[in-house]
Amino acid sequence: MGAYDNLNDVQLDVMREIGNIGAGNACTALSGLIGTPIDMSVPKVQLLGVDSTSEYLGGGDVEVLGIRIDVKADLTGMMYHIVNKRFAERIINTFYAKKIDSIGSIDEMDMSVISEMGNITSGAYANALATLSGYVVDIGTPTPGGNTISEILRVPIEAFGEAGDKILVVDEQFIIDSEKLSSNMILVLEKESLNKLFDKLGVQK
Repeated sequence: MGAYDNLNDVQLDVMREIGNIGAGNACTALSGLIGTPIDMSVPKVQLLGVDSTSEYLGGGDVEVLGIRIDVKADLTGMMYHIVNKRFAERIINTFYAKKIDSIGSIDEMDMSVISEMGNITSGAYANALATLSGYVVDIGTPTPGGNTISEILRVPIEAFGEAGDKILVVDEQFIIDSEKLSSNMILVLEKESLNKLFDKLGVQK
């Protein structure tokens, strides 16, 4: 049985709360990075199967930029911040002017900017986990790369197979300089860590 299978309503609410707090923290952190006020719609937090996640993100063949961040210390797992070409272009152009024609045209310098973004946004979610649980939650060095949605989703599932086929997907809708930009954060915790989280919060499985 996968870690995210058959969660009860209270456990699902816990996961949604992590997503909501993390998204709010990420919005504040992102605003500080680019030096511009950012508004945010209420994030949509869902627990989806792999196929449903792929469809929700636009289809398995769609190319996006995925920033992989490992979760470690008291809780272990993996996060992926998934952004499209326009989102990446907006962040990069905060620091220097560049038109991004495709995900494949993003070079090493661009990736360093995206890595910094991934560092602060994933840190925001890690802080949400730590705040709710009281556990120490650290993150690894962000690893950005362009790929299809199908290839990106394969990574956390293969790494944490015990998590079943369910993925926590946070749909973030940011408004930057009147432009609405979307990104998604995916969180997969290994089974033991998810059980530790629920135990610490007194939520029975």
